[in-house]
Amino acid sequence: MIKVNNLTFNYNKNTEAIKNISLMVKKGKWISIIGHNGSGKSTFAKLLIGLLLPNEGEIIIDDIVLNEQTVHDIRKKIGIVFQNPDNQFVGSTVKYDIAFGLENQQLSSKEINKLVLEYARFVGMEDYLDKEPHNLSGGQKQRVAIAGALAMQHDIIILDEATSMLDPKGTNEIIDLIKKVNKEKEKTVITITHDLSLANLSDYIFVFKDGNLVLEGSPKEVFKEEEILKSSNLEIPFSLSVYNELAKDEKVDKKILEALWEYNLKM
Repeated sequence: MIKVNNLTFNYNKNTEAIKNISLMVKKGKWISIIGHNGSGKSTFAKLLIGLLLPNEGEIIIDDIVLNEQTVHDIRKKIGIVFQNPDNQFVGSTVKYDIAFGLENQQLSSKEINKLVLEYARFVGMEDYLDKEPHNLSGGQKQRVAIAGALAMQHDIIILDEATSMLDPKGTNEIIDLIKKVNKEKEKTVITITHDLSLANLSDYIFVFKDGNLVLEGSPKEVFKEEEILKSSNLEIPFSLSVYNELAKDEKVDKKILEALWEYNLKM
């Protein structure tokens, strides 16, 4: 479980990136944090893994308060995949890239090889273990980065705009993988995104605007608040707008509404 209490972070005296945010993420859930560029969502992700430390407030992960003394313990629990996986690759091949973090844990070669193969298979990249990461497609690169995070046995995986640089095929591959990570591996997943279609698939949503948490709830609850989303420069997909309009009409059959909502979940 993640608890955030009265979190504030300033890059400098004139730039308050996170403003007194409090929230809770339950274990095993898929959470989306949405907001436009500059909303503070990526800064928040960096705070969660200790790349930045708050000016005020606290982050508690599994009853451990994040600070300079505990940051290494926190990073055993939580991993992050960034928007551009090229910035994370350190190995000359897919195999060595997935293995890199495991080697730092001083595991035996046998255990490392076992974990590398297990998670390469899980993300569908077992046939690419000897390939150079930079020669892969965008979606394949993201899958390798996710395999590396999973191999480290993190309980929490953060995906920071993981689909923003991908084509539709690559995006669908990563969405399917997120579902597998969440359900089959029972990992807590946090997707940082401005894509409301992606956020619509998650269990719970937090909306950031100008460093503030302005809205939270289930996808149904959040997407009803069109004015707040529009004021946050977030564009609601057309099918969700149609759903909201129909939901206002008491004469519309509830079964039709539910069918339309299920349709949205498959988009």
